[in-house]
Amino acid sequence: MADQLSQISERARLCGEAEMADGLLDVTRQHRVAVLEGQGRLAALKARYAVLFPEA
Repeated sequence: MADQLSQISERARLCGEAEMADGLLDVTRQHRVAVLEGQGRLAALKARYAVLFPEA
């Protein structure tokens, strides 16, 4: 999704829609950050689970 929004942003910029392009890039960045945060939370949860249930 982030890649698609980035491509749309690029097209908008080429059409002279800089404000729209900037907005789309902001949404793209927010999405990518949310994905990284989710991956971090999942990694922490896996580590915690391994401590609580070492046999699993």
